[in-house]
Amino acid sequence: MPRSSTYEVVLDASLFTPTQLQTTAVGRLAFQAGTRWMRDHVCSHRTLVSEHQVGLVLWAWQLEYEQPLRFLDADEVLVDVRARVRGPKSSQLEMEMTLSGPAGVAVRTRAASVPLRLSGDLALSGAPTTLPDSLVAAFHDDEVERSPHLSPVRRLVGGFERDGERIASDTTTFRVHRHHCEVADQWYWVESLGFAGGAREEFVLRHGRKAPELRRAMTEGIRRVDVTWLRAGQLWDLLEVRTTAYRQGRELAFVHELGLADEDGGGPYAIVVERI
Repeated sequence: MPRSSTYEVVLDASLFTPTQLQTTAVGRLAFQAGTRWMRDHVCSHRTLVSEHQVGLVLWAWQLEYEQPLRFLDADEVLVDVRARVRGPKSSQLEMEMTLSGPAGVAVRTRAASVPLRLSGDLALSGAPTTLPDSLVAAFHDDEVERSPHLSPVRRLVGGFERDGERIASDTTTFRVHRHHCEVADQWYWVESLGFAGGAREEFVLRHGRKAPELRRAMTEGIRRVDVTWLRAGQLWDLLEVRTTAYRQGRELAFVHELGLADEDGGGPYAIVVERI
């Protein structure tokens, strides 16, 4: 049976919106959970970087809110996290986390990271690689999956463009400051969820009068988030978030493409799809 790390996290008001756990709060809890699983069963994050010269870059992430969990519902949540190596050449590390409250599982996440062979500089730069055999050997047989993890983001966006009704598009800019970054002065991936969420709120403020259904994004909360990261933002980058809202039946979807504000043709750094 795949190994898990299970522990309690005490909740406080800073983790919540009026309707649910913040997406950024879930991201931070998920990152901490994956780091904890690695420490418990393979090696610590610090050891991975300093001794094995391997970094992990998040490539795809999904968040699903399965049932309501609000600030007044519980004092703590139970975190359960499991991991496995994926891909025919051990080219991905996948982490699955659940957060459970009094009524059972409230939040579920899945993350797929790709390893980098680090060059040894302070920026933690590196080149794509596979997980070293010495690390793969620390995983049990039922923690190794030969098929790769596949991100649904491109398929989702194509479906909205083909079958959905486009409501509006707009752009919002953000500067990457140090409190958005991790130790190497690259943006901490969780902060890109916050940039997308901030762009959505600005979008609703600008367009909610003409399209009142957009206000549901402020009152009902998020149902699911799917993200893919293609490049990392750097300290002091000026980001432009290009947001398009779609209507598909009763579902609302916000597609956010995050990229440099002063770069043409470079492609997005990340694509975040939020569904209501």
